[in-house]
Amino acid sequence: MHRPAGAVVAAILALSLVGCSSDQADAPDEETDGDSAASVYEFQTNGIEPSNEVTIRVPDDLREVMGTDGDGMLVDQIVVTGRELDDAQYCAADLSMSYLGNQPLDMIAANDAPTDRESVVQTFINRIPDSGVDDEASVVEWLDSAIESRIASGYSESDISDSFEDLFGTPVDLESDTYLSPYQDGDTGQDVFDRYAGSASDEQAPGTTIVAESLGLDDARAQTDLDESAPEEGTYVSEDFATVTVVGDCATSATDPDNAIEIELPSVDADGKGDTTATVQLSVMTDGTIGVAGEVNDYMRDANDNWIAN
Repeated sequence: MHRPAGAVVAAILALSLVGCSSDQADAPDEETDGDSAASVYEFQTNGIEPSNEVTIRVPDDLREVMGTDGDGMLVDQIVVTGRELDDAQYCAADLSMSYLGNQPLDMIAANDAPTDRESVVQTFINRIPDSGVDDEASVVEWLDSAIESRIASGYSESDISDSFEDLFGTPVDLESDTYLSPYQDGDTGQDVFDRYAGSASDEQAPGTTIVAESLGLDDARAQTDLDESAPEEGTYVSEDFATVTVVGDCATSATDPDNAIEIELPSVDADGKGDTTATVQLSVMTDGTIGVAGEVNDYMRDANDNWIAN
């Protein structure tokens, strides 16, 4: 899956399934309590055996070592179950989310990423400093004035277009993926601005998108949109955000990194910005078998299997 621009959380780290602390298991590590150690992945040195259901969580001893860094974790654990689809082209996994505190509602409420249209406004503000513009209306007024003055100075249509392109770049029609001329004869400032804004929305990203992106996933949709008889690759989030279904490539084995689904365990840093505690790869096979490998950001196990800062 491709990643969208402006994601809420940090980029996925590269992982290795062979020859490192995140390797797949030859034998399970007796480290967990309450659940079967064979189905609970806590970033053990020797990994765990593939299973049809895997619980992923940051172990208590690591949380203790993390100290205040662990306070920003959003997810307590994720139970991953293979989901059978009618179409063998893709495989799917259901992620049953156990959140910490009032998550993910606090994360969704705190989402202050600018909308696409707001980003366009900010680009104009940044490119014409000391002009006094500070919102869309003032940007449009500035463009009206710029068009009028250029016409009065004898600029041609292409001259005006080139001058805007030098300042603000080239606008793109997102639907047809084609470049547009910034200015055409008869345009007002609003026309020019709208051409740059394109199909940008005034709405903030929905909760489904915010939750999916916090997990490092894209193509977020409502879970009710999943058609098991004709599935499409993507991320499907339930209305209460408690279940996330990921549809992606089928793994050839439980240790297949090339066709694995990558997810991030999200957190927020001291400044309230999105961060990642760990990254996990799920190799999902057509029969629902799931192999798991992963890596914790900024921490690793030493030779005595104790967690230390990396």
